[in-house]
Parts: sequence; structure tokens; C-alpha cells
Amino acid sequence: MAGFFARRERRANILITIGLGLFSLVFILPLYWTAVMATRRLEEVFQFPPPVFFGDALLDNFARIQAVYEPLAPLVNSLIVAVPKTIGLVLVSALAGYGFARYRRARGHGPLLLLAFATLFFPPSLALVPFFLEMNWFGWLDTFWPLIVPALASGFGVIWMYTYISGTVPHELYEASEVDGAGAFSAFFRIVLPIIRPGLAALGVWTLISTWNDFQLPLVILTDQAKFTVPLALTSLNSTYFADLPAVMLATLIGLVPVFMLFGFLSRQFISGLTGGAVKS
Repeated sequence: MAGFFARRERRANILITIGLGLFSLVFILPLYWTAVMATRRLEEVFQFPPPVFFGDALLDNFARIQAVYEPLAPLVNSLIVAVPKTIGLVLVSALAGYGFARYRRARGHGPLLLLAFATLFFPPSLALVPFFLEMNWFGWLDTFWPLIVPALASGFGVIWMYTYISGTVPHELYEASEVDGAGAFSAFFRIVLPIIRPGLAALGVWTLISTWNDFQLPLVILTDQAKFTVPLALTSLNSTYFADLPAVMLATLIGLVPVFMLFGFLSRQFISGLTGGAVKS
């Protein structure tokens, strides 16, 4: 009887693995298709049946990108914006979430937390015109500062870290740190921070990817093509009457390389942060 159930479970695991493998093709095929189109000529993109294997036009497509802009410049610009924004947002959100989670009886705790939560219901485009006027008054237009500094105050980041810290750090640790004479900041950096690393990694990956893909705000703020981020640089390959799809596909793949590398390094922490609190001991 035990052997029967063992074989049944093995067959079920094989079927589940095959099913998940087939389902993963739904996400892999668009990336593969992008890579194939990046090596094809423009006339081959629209032929039917479409090509399914790599071509020999990779260097020609790369040369057309170089004719418009330096391929690595948008990557550098995106890193200049995304890295400090991600680090600053994660740190500010962690400190704010720590304050909300630890000092629940502080005066104004409820209204301030409700205010941070309420910011999630307002789309960023709603404040686009006032934001533009404010950045113009600061003299920050066509600089990277509007893409970094205002984003450090993230309602989503605060709520995320407040929820994560509340669910993973027991209140007894705060009391123990007070008995040992540790201050609020000392307890945060020495006790809380090592515990909430998965939550920080998840917030950091989400912030960096969303910043890397952001198109609307850089479009409004930046006018110098030398400062264009990756999404803006991709639009430079198209004109009103012509779309160089192979070059766009190749530039897209180049822009995805840093994101894939980051996710590869932090994937374990990212998944652990997303599932934190899902399993109770």
C-alpha cells in the first residue's frame, strides 16, 4: 500500500513539474521572441510565417543604435537614478515603518499611518502638473534630482515595511533592547535590520525595477537626450513614420541586462520577503 501511494505521489509530482514547465513558456516566449527579432532585419520582422530562429543582423542593428545614441549611456543614466533612489527609499521606508511598528501608542500614530496609507489611492499622474511647477521653481528641471529626492518619501514603502516589521519582529525584542540600554536607532540597526533583510530586499527589487521602467516622469522632467534613461532612449529609435523594431528589440535586451543581474543576485531574498509571514511556526 505504501508503495502504491509513493508511485502515485511520484506521478503527480512529474505531472505538476511538466505543467509548470509548459506554463513557464508563456513567460519565456516573449523574451525569446525579442531576442530573435533583435537579430533580424526589418523586412524579416513582418514576414509570414515569422522567423523562429536567430538571424545574422545583430551587428547591423547595434550599429543603428550607435548612430542615434551611445548604447551604454542610458544604462548609466538609469543607474544614476535607480540606485540612490532605491537605497534612499528603502532606508527611509524602513525607519518610518520601524517607528510606526514600535511606537504604536505614540500621539498621532493612527492619523499619520492613515495618511501614509491614503497616498496609495492617488495615482502619480494626478500631481504631475503641480510637481512639474514645483521642480521648475527649484530649478531642477532637466536634472536627475526630481527623479530621486521626492521619491524617497514612499507611502507604499512605509506601509510595506510597517506591515513586515509588525509581522516579523516581536515587541519583546524592543523591551529587551531597552533593558540592555540600547537606544531606538541602535536597536534598529543592530536588532531589527538583520531580521527584516528579506523585506528590504523585496522592496529594493520592486523599487529598482519600477524606477528602471518608469517612462512618464523622465519624459516630463528630462529634455537633454544625453540624460535620457533607458525607456526614453528607446523612443529615440522611432520617428513619426518609421519604427526600427529590430533596433528597439536589441536596445530593450541591453536595457534588461542589469535588471536580470540584480534579480539573480537577490532572487532568494526577494522571494523570502514576499512570502514572509505566510508560514507560521
